[in-house]
Amino acid sequence: DCPIIIHLYKSKEEKLDCTNDEILDVVTQKFKEGKIIAVKGTGGYLLMCDATNEVATLTLRTRKQRLAKPFAVMYADIKMAFADVHLRSIELDALKDKSAPIVLCRTKQFLNSGICKDAIAPGLDKIGLMLPHTPLLSLIANKFGKPLIATSGNISGSAIIFQDKEALECLFEVADLILTYDREIVAPQDDSVIQFTDSGQKIINRRSRGLAPNYFPNPFKEVYGSILGTGGELKSAFAFLNKRNLYISQYLGDQGTVESQESYSQTLLHISDLLQSKPRKILVDKHPSYFVSQLGRDISTQNKLVPVLEIQHHKAHFGAVLAENNLLDSEEPVLGFIWDGTGYGDDKQIWGSEIFIYQHHKMNRVGHLEYFPQLLGDKMGKEPRLAALSILKNFPTWQFCVQKYFSEIEWQYYQKVLYQDSPVLTSSMGRFLDGLACLLGIRIYNSYEGEAAMQMESLARNCSHKLYDYYTLPLENGVLNWTVFLNEFLKDLQQNDNVALIAWKVFYSLARSIEQLSDHFLIEKLAFSGGVFQNALLNDLVIEQLTQKRQLYFHKQLSPNDECIGFGQLACYQITQTAISHSAISSSLKTEFIS
Repeated sequence: DCPIIIHLYKSKEEKLDCTNDEILDVVTQKFKEGKIIAVKGTGGYLLMCDATNEVATLTLRTRKQRLAKPFAVMYADIKMAFADVHLRSIELDALKDKSAPIVLCRTKQFLNSGICKDAIAPGLDKIGLMLPHTPLLSLIANKFGKPLIATSGNISGSAIIFQDKEALECLFEVADLILTYDREIVAPQDDSVIQFTDSGQKIINRRSRGLAPNYFPNPFKEVYGSILGTGGELKSAFAFLNKRNLYISQYLGDQGTVESQESYSQTLLHISDLLQSKPRKILVDKHPSYFVSQLGRDISTQNKLVPVLEIQHHKAHFGAVLAENNLLDSEEPVLGFIWDGTGYGDDKQIWGSEIFIYQHHKMNRVGHLEYFPQLLGDKMGKEPRLAALSILKNFPTWQFCVQKYFSEIEWQYYQKVLYQDSPVLTSSMGRFLDGLACLLGIRIYNSYEGEAAMQMESLARNCSHKLYDYYTLPLENGVLNWTVFLNEFLKDLQQNDNVALIAWKVFYSLARSIEQLSDHFLIEKLAFSGGVFQNALLNDLVIEQLTQKRQLYFHKQLSPNDECIGFGQLACYQITQTAISHSAISSSLKTEFIS
């Protein structure tokens, strides 16, 4: 009787003259015809089409410029979803939760709904499943009666579009029609994404709608005032501590585009205005070129030179998982494994496989993968063939394995780059895994971050005949000698054509190396952070190997990826303040004793 009015546009200027019910009929018919429709949600626009129509799905990929990154699939209800995916009670509870996230679920061998899985999630054994989280989406999904693609309304790499005017101006580049309604969206938010490992361990891949900006209880008991942690550059999210309350922003994406930078700045302004507060200290990543770090310095300048403190990327990761598990004041040592793709190190090299010991409010780096060349900066993260070439630098007789992935001119150029003097070096576990994936023939280019490693994980998880021997990764003077690992891997590659088995062995070997390192350092408490620990198989292997022998700590409310960096910057700040406080007390006691 008293509805929110919806509108269906055929172009920026042309709106259909229909009632709400008639519009739903038109939308259903257009989906049947293979059309793409931008539909307004609660945090922004969704691009939707028939998930059983391969032509429509591939057309959406082309228009959105999203070559292979998985699409989420919206099912009208649980019964419809059961036709395609395996659902345990933990996935069912997550899907029914009020936060209504996308849940990554293993697909069945036979897809009874008819979804075109290879077009939806190429090379993967999971799809992102979601249920309608607004009345409008529920009406659409139920009326259409089949699964629907539901992906963020944007061009890949840009922020989600949430304003009606911008949607009408931009989304017709992708969508055939736009469905909107008479309510403004104030804060843009993508859908949250979670998954559960086979052992039931929860992993948050993206923390946004329904989950952010809440975080409680506040673990930073010794930090006072208004403090901003600007976070990281990729999978960005900031943390704002104000009057004993803690806010972690929603996922704000890769800050490599102007649109994402504007979204970050506007979201920060929105939170500041709501709280009527400005930061009195600003914490930034040490990377000299990060937009979010420069923004923090700009805010400092605008606010009468508020102090700016730099926090190393991987120490922030470690601080985050420590704080989430109430370990900041642990009297026992904690061994931290911080594995990811990239982070600016204290030695100005690119870190990414860091092992720390935390004790007495101090972090000490005690191990990392042996450095290898970082070829052409961020380009190596997009091209696993470069990572493979880099780790083969000292294996010249094996370089033929990747030479076929380069033109003759490219090969001559990259040989010069590979053997140049004073190269930038990396210890990145993410790039190491990319290189192995390329050598296995899985990917030579990444069309989205982590694609090669994700496909290698999927392949390994579905290995039909698992063996429990492993590649050796010895620690020598604080350096993990991956040369031994790679030599054994290459011998396997030469003698065995079972790529899935070798992929399985890679992840099993990493889990065994974690066990051996905990034995080496004789430390009971182990903590894990960094994007590599979004790998459900690796998590399960660590849990299987160590849960009876060690105390394991993973993220709970936050993602292990760079969305936790802002929170971790606050944790590192508290660690520093506590250490200073304890030092002052110790000095005072010493003076009193001498007196």
